[in-house]
Amino acid sequence: MELTSRWPILNRLCKLASELNRVEIWAFGSMLRSDEPNDLDVLVVYENREDVVYLRERELWEVRLPPVDIIAMTKCEQRHYHFISITGAVRLYPP
Repeated sequence: MELTSRWPILNRLCKLASELNRVEIWAFGSMLRSDEPNDLDVLVVYENREDVVYLRERELWEVRLPPVDIIAMTKCEQRHYHFISITGAVRLYPP
């Protein structure tokens, strides 16, 4: 089953990201390995900090079960830390 179908909050996050420019949404962590993860780990890769503020203001991860944990990094930071390759993250948006 596709991640955004299993957890509709991820679909909502991707739809919000589609309203922004140059934002990527990635899933990583236990949700890739378990049907009952403790949390939903999401990486937001951005160029404009205001895009992260916009997503944060939507309060998508405030009260959810499982909770949504968001990490935001610039493209440069992600490349520096090799976060996507190290965590085995899967791209949710853009497809």
